[in-house]
Amino acid sequence: MEQDNLNLLKNIKRIEVSATLYDKITQRIELKRANTVPFYKVGIAASLLFAFIISQVLFISTSEKMNSSNINQPKELVIINNNTLYYE
Repeated sequence: MEQDNLNLLKNIKRIEVSATLYDKITQRIELKRANTVPFYKVGIAASLLFAFIISQVLFISTSEKMNSSNINQPKELVIINNNTLYYE
């Protein structure tokens, strides 16, 4: 069965192509390569984003610790408007 298929393939006539076809194919491949972003740039961007997220988490956690010490002093947490004008 396989020999029959191989014999059928031998009988196929080759097609004549233009000489510029190879150049066109290579140009398209190069264009696709030019449109991709290098892997190291993606890695740098991801590491910077990860470092930014970690710094934000650390900043929020330290601000939460600072705010927890002010819970015992409720006057500082609420802003009281002073409506007196010009030392009346």
